Amino acid sequence: MPINDFTEKDIRNRIKSKLSPEIKKGRSKHEKGKIYLNGKMVAMVKIPNSHNRKMKHSKSKYIASALNLTDDQFNDLIECPLSGKEYYKIIEEIFS
Repeated sequence: MPINDFTEKDIRNRIKSKLSPEIKKGRSKHEKGKIYLNGKMVAMVKIPNSHNRKMKHSKSKYIASALNLTDDQFNDLIECPLSGKEYYKIIEEIFS
């Protein structure tokens, strides 16, 4: 199943609230979030701005890939069936 239509704001809020990335704000327009598991960085993701416009599918796919998620898992993360705790279980399996 392809990635659903989400607003940039929804993606931003879910990543920040569920995954609690370490935010790095540089010179770019977007924040970057580092995600750690057991002290090891497992993902770095560009966090969208808080606009209410729809995110392009190619950009959503890029974010899903950076988070090591399939399209369906990314949809679940943003739509809320997938919790942050469940995300870390998926990542733990990948990096074990």
